[in-house]
Amino acid sequence: MQVREIELPGIGEPETLRLRTRELPAPGPGQALVRVEASGVSFAEQQMRRGKYYDQPDFPFVPGYDLVGIVESTCRRVAVRVSSIS
Repeated sequence: MQVREIELPGIGEPETLRLRTRELPAPGPGQALVRVEASGVSFAEQQMRRGKYYDQPDFPFVPGYDLVGIVESTCRRVAVRVSSIS
């Protein structure tokens, strides 16, 4: 399955964000594939973009800790609405 995602390649302003398409593998044990319906930009992600977050992920990374979506698939068959706020 191909997915579109926003990637932050390094420290920079919002204009540095890139839209990319990549192949997504099927979910493995303990994982779920979620079709994201809405996503927000948290204060933590704004700090990450500036390289000032205390638990800074390595660049490049895909922001999107806060989301609402539907579980499309897991190792078992299921379809439910989910949300995530970090």
